[in-house]
Amino acid sequence: MSLFDLYWNVTQDREIGDIRKELEEQDRRKLGSDLNIKELILENNELKVRLAVLLRLLISKGVFSAEEYATLIAKARPSPTDLDK
Repeated sequence: MSLFDLYWNVTQDREIGDIRKELEEQDRRKLGSDLNIKELILENNELKVRLAVLLRLLISKGVFSAEEYATLIAKARPSPTDLDK
């Protein structure tokens, strides 16, 4: 493993940890007493972290660029006029 790979892994681990902490903070604000909601929120956060890791890996491997991904996401979102219907 090169020094660059080691540095990249450490920074990605730190960023993933930051994402996880941010989601946990949001959970504390959202959670009610309903256990089913709590479980869904925890599962949803885990899926978000896994998606973030997968996207970073695909971008780092050159499968697609961050710009291409952002463009696809922007196109997939409904326009404000679609939301009014």
